[in-house]
Amino acid sequence: MLLFQKIFNTSTGIDPDRVYAQYMCLNYVTHEKCSTCIAAASQDIRTLCPGDKEAVVWEEDCQLRYSNQSFLGILDVSGNIPQYNPENISNPEDLSLIVNKTLSGLIKKAAFDPSANMYATDDEPFTNGDSVFSLVQCSTDLSPNDCYKCLEVAIKNVTTCCKSSRGARIFSRSCYLRYELYAFYNSKTESNQTLVTGKGNKSEIWIITISTVASTLLVVAILGSFFYHLAMKTRMRKCKDSFYEIH
Repeated sequence: MLLFQKIFNTSTGIDPDRVYAQYMCLNYVTHEKCSTCIAAASQDIRTLCPGDKEAVVWEEDCQLRYSNQSFLGILDVSGNIPQYNPENISNPEDLSLIVNKTLSGLIKKAAFDPSANMYATDDEPFTNGDSVFSLVQCSTDLSPNDCYKCLEVAIKNVTTCCKSSRGARIFSRSCYLRYELYAFYNSKTESNQTLVTGKGNKSEIWIITISTVASTLLVVAILGSFFYHLAMKTRMRKCKDSFYEIH
């Protein structure tokens, strides 16, 4: 029986052909949902990115990443992706004040409170009976200072792109940030050993692929090792090198 973890790092091969991989599930999801999400992410990353040296895919509840360069413990905020709820709000200044205040407190807790395990949530009252629900999470291989830096950049991303929106999230290789005017996370989580902004059942997947023309065998090797750990199987297909948004 394999011990399932919500954040897991692995590598396979021998230098200079070693490949590194990591998955990270949002801390509030169950182990079952995490496992299902990683299976979907593996399918998508192998379907869409079979010849890339580096790729990352974000699903609704998880992130999967691989590279031919070690990234364990290395902060990476390059290419952060903002996504926002297209429905604007009538009092964006008031919302922005609450969001910034809440997130500023959460990133300190996530980064520097050892009991938080680089994850924090909060809900604050807003107007008309609404509340602002916020969540931040870092990859636990980061140092506390790098976790804070990653989330600090994410707050700046939100401030730049989305301050008139009812909800937004930032996808980063090293951390995750989100706020909404509805409870998108569960308050209770299981112990820790296709992304959507807004309500509804439509799922979306965002893919970044970088540095093409890697050996397909390299990708097969890392993902094969990866899913040996999870005891799952998927298929491989071809894809074009691009940024994807799939509905």
